Amino acid sequence: MRQVVGLVVYLLGAALVAATGRNWQSYLLTTAVDLAIYLAITLTVNLEAGIAGIPNFGRVLTVALGAYVAGGVVGRLAVLITGQSLDYVADNPAAVSALSRLLSPGQAAGLLAIAFLLAAALGAAVGYLTSLPARRPSADYLAITLLAFGDVAYYVGLNYEPLVGGTLGVAAPPLYEKLFGGGAARAVGAAAISLAMAMLIYALVEKIGNSPFGRALRVHREDPELLSVLGRDPAELRGWTMAVGGALSAVAGVLYAYYVGAVHPRGFERVTFTFYPWLIMILGGMGNNLGVANGVLIFVTIYRLLDVYKYEIGAVVGFDPVWLGYMLFGALALAIIIAAPRGIVPEEAKPLTKPSVQHGSGAISGSKGDAGG
Repeated sequence: MRQVVGLVVYLLGAALVAATGRNWQSYLLTTAVDLAIYLAITLTVNLEAGIAGIPNFGRVLTVALGAYVAGGVVGRLAVLITGQSLDYVADNPAAVSALSRLLSPGQAAGLLAIAFLLAAALGAAVGYLTSLPARRPSADYLAITLLAFGDVAYYVGLNYEPLVGGTLGVAAPPLYEKLFGGGAARAVGAAAISLAMAMLIYALVEKIGNSPFGRALRVHREDPELLSVLGRDPAELRGWTMAVGGALSAVAGVLYAYYVGAVHPRGFERVTFTFYPWLIMILGGMGNNLGVANGVLIFVTIYRLLDVYKYEIGAVVGFDPVWLGYMLFGALALAIIIAAPRGIVPEEAKPLTKPSVQHGSGAISGSKGDAGG
């Protein structure tokens, strides 16, 4: 039952919306995109923190980087390939209007693919680089360093206008509009792409977690010095893990930017893209990707129901339910830590080596060196 508790909560939320006469189709489409983006981001947090024991409190950095690529870099590239002489950021309204007329569906699909690839490459590079200042295995030192790095994208984007317009932000290139059209068709297309990418990321993180590299990550989580004894460099392992997490979370940033249709640095705060993914991971179960999926379903259901019924809730509590959301999620985090510290779907114990059968004796032994990759 625990494996599907998130799905049950989500379906109950959808039934409530339908039963009270709200627009359930809009609710399903909106939550589908929310589920996909938060699943993608939280899976990377789970890979780094839940499986490898890397306390990455700066997840927002690479998510914002992916959005900046989608808005600032791909926007300029779109203007270039359509033969415009406009500056995409400085002349943003005119540039977006021109792209709406001149951009073909094929060009839009190509630009979307470029956005994913470029964001992944830059996210991987930044993820690896952010691990370098913390070469020693101290978790506290690394956590504080990454927490500081998390604000870099926010302040750079806010104060360097050529990147994504500074305090004004920019409208994203109309790629989804050219691929799917407007209105409901755009929402369905965005949901389909977001869910497809989230499923690919889930499959990739699951494969990594079950591989020899994943077993080495679990050794690192328990005792980095033991990993050194096994012949692996803990700092190097952290670097590559954060490179993978940075690449995949940057792709989630692209999905978010094109779904929202705009890129604004103020939208990339620690609460939304660091605290919430950590909360989801703790809620679902650290180290367990299925637990993460359950946590995402529960979180998104609560988050969206607060939005759907905000006026009714506000009339009862006497203040803006936005603040109720912060209080509720904070209380939920404390409750989970106290009552179920391993989450809704706890991580299953896994051997650090692959069992193998010795021929002739029937004895089972671990395959040599498997934990080290």
